[in-house]
Order: sequence, then structure tokens, then C-alpha cells
Amino acid sequence: MAEGAVHFAYAERGDYATWGALFATTTFFSLFPDLDTASVPQRWFFRCVFALLLYLGWNEEYDLATLVAILSLLPLLDHHRGWTHWKVSPLIVSVLLGAAYEYWRARHAFLGDFSWENVQGLIRGHVVYLLACIVGWYTHLVLDGRFRIFPTEREHH
Repeated sequence: MAEGAVHFAYAERGDYATWGALFATTTFFSLFPDLDTASVPQRWFFRCVFALLLYLGWNEEYDLATLVAILSLLPLLDHHRGWTHWKVSPLIVSVLLGAAYEYWRARHAFLGDFSWENVQGLIRGHVVYLLACIVGWYTHLVLDGRFRIFPTEREHH
């Protein structure tokens, strides 16, 4: 993801903050579909989310903290291998949440002169994070056998 961000000029070579954010986003969404089970990874995930929320609150990044909190709770709304394992979920959820977040940011950034063109400009500036969400989530689905790319001897889904 980071190399693609550099290639398409969304980040500069050596911009480790952006690379770290892309890595964290991709990792978050690769674990995201299985956060609906009570497990050790789920506990560690929510400990990390708690620490991240404290950090974001301390730095007054309330909009991003709200998005992280909502996202981290979404898998708990359904049973294991429910909607988070649908093949179309990464596209629908990532795009809807990304568009809602950018709409909210644009509404506050442009106050009086809000327009959808401004929202589209913000989305273009952050599309690499949207792609990181989608790549991470689909990586999970591929490795979980949802696309039958890697044949298995037993059917575990």
C-alpha cells in the first residue's frame, strides 16, 4: 500500500507517518471481519482501540475518534461470518463510511460554502486510505477462503 501511495503521489518516500497510518488501516481492516468472536485477538484489538481513542481524544481528533469507535463496534452487530464476510461488504461499508466521514469533514471545513465538489476533492485526497480499507478487508476474505483461490481439503465455512 505504501509503495502504491508513493507511486501515485499520495505520499512521499520516507513519509513514515503516512506509511504507518496506511499499515495500521490495512491491518485494522484485515482483522475487522473476525472481531465478532470472543477471543484473545478480540481483547487485544479492543485494548489497542481503547489506547487509540485515548490518544485521539488527547489530541482533540474527535471526528476520527468517533469513526474508530463506530467501526470497531460494527462487527459485534451480527453473528460470526455474517455480513462482515459478504463479498461485497468491503466495498459498500468502506465507501459509505468514507463518504460519510468526508461529508462530515467537508461540512465543518467549508461551513458556509458547502458543495459536493469539495467533498469529492477531499475524497480524492484520501482515496489511498479507502483503498487500504478495501485491500485489508479483501485480504482477510481471500485468506479465509471466501473466494476459493486456495483449495482446502475440508470445508470449514
